Order: sequence, then structure tokens, then C-alpha cells
Amino acid sequence: LSKWTVPKHYFSHFYVVGLSTAILSMAELLSLRHFSTPLFMMQLLDRYDTRIGTHHLPRQQCILGLSLLTLHLARRVYESFWVEKPSKTATMHASHYLIGVGFYGAMVLGTWLEGVSNVEESPLSQQDTYVNLTSLFAVALFFYASYHQYRCHVILSLLRQSKDQASSYSIPRGDWFETLVTPHYFADILIYLSLNILYRFQNYILICGLIWTIVNLSVVSGETQLWYQTHFSAEKLHQAFPHGRKRIIPGLY
Repeated sequence: LSKWTVPKHYFSHFYVVGLSTAILSMAELLSLRHFSTPLFMMQLLDRYDTRIGTHHLPRQQCILGLSLLTLHLARRVYESFWVEKPSKTATMHASHYLIGVGFYGAMVLGTWLEGVSNVEESPLSQQDTYVNLTSLFAVALFFYASYHQYRCHVILSLLRQSKDQASSYSIPRGDWFETLVTPHYFADILIYLSLNILYRFQNYILICGLIWTIVNLSVVSGETQLWYQTHFSAEKLHQAFPHGRKRIIPGLY
């Protein structure tokens, strides 16, 4: 089983699957809202499950949350195919691949499943057009984190002049790399934190997603730091960052 691996650049499949699920979900919500007609996804869910717990979240949060996650996945698809230059020799275990595909699909469904009955049944109310400070802060944090994650991914891609230079690598500099070893992971945590703020930490699926993201990426950041320590001397790292860097969370870890 330990030999069941796939190329690491298959990471792009996570975002393709997630974005496809998001587009189908958006079509599902539009059909429910404007035509009261469930499409394939809701028909499948209604066949094998009940709608208990689907009134938990308001419609506005579901639509906005799905829209933000769709933008995030669209950006990651773009970066995966046109920005990043992954190693052709790196691999990951097949179990990690399956978990990744399942994770992004689950996060997309999680943005609206707990409130889908409100999307279908609730009449238009003042709450649907009311914008509060919590939602504004969540959206601002989402775009702030997305901007810096994009910049960090561009910095990493520029370390390799071409996709064929798999072994050519140096210490990334600029933006959040000046204070963190894996700032793109920190940005990912902020993105899922912003979604949880949007849902007032009442979306149980996204809470689980945030916890998973923090734990998983914290472990990977430790492995990344070890990689730097193995490939670059302590003197070179100290010269580049005389004040040191945290792994993933500023001032904490």
C-alpha cells in the first residue's frame, strides 16, 4: 500500500473537482430559488437522506459563502495550470490524493447544505439585502488572504525558471515569506477562517474544515521547515532571516 502513489502535480485535480462541484451547486441553488425545481444533486440527496438540519443557516450566508469559495477554487485552478511549476518527479500517496478530492467537494457542499431549505422556501426579506459588519469583515479578510496567497504562489513559481528545472530551488523571499516559512498555508487558514466568520461559526461542516486545515497544514509546514534545514545551511538561513521565521502562524508557531 505504501507504494500507491500519484504525481504530486495531481493537486490540480482537487481544485478542478471543487470548482466543478461549486458550479453545479450554484446551478442547483438558482434552480431551487427561481424555479423551485431540484436538479441532480438535490434529487440524489433527497433520495438517500432527509432534510433534517437544512434550515440551520440563512439563505444569504449560503449564497455568499458558496460564491466566495467558488472564486477561491477558480483562482487555484488558474494558479495550478498557469502559475505554478510543480516538480515532475514529486509524488504523494494515493490516500492523500483521495482525501484532497473529497475535502474540496465536501467544503463546497458545506457552504449550502445546512441552509438549502431556506434557499428554496424562504420569501425575499429585508435580511437578504442587509449587509452587516461581520459579513463585510469576513469578505475583506477573504480577499486580503487570497491576494497574499496569490503573491506567495507567484514568488514560489519564479524560483524555477521553467517546469523542467525540477531541482532548481532557492529560498523564497518577499511578501509574507519574510516572516513565515509557509505563508501560503497561513493564507489558506485565513481563507477558511473568513468563511467561518461569515457563518458566525455556526456551519458545522466548515468548522471541521477549518480544524482540518490548521492541523494538516501545520504538520506539512513542519516538514517544509525541515526540508529547508536539510537543503540550506543554518548560516545561510540566518543571513537571510536574522530574526528567524515562524513556520505557519505569525508570532505563534
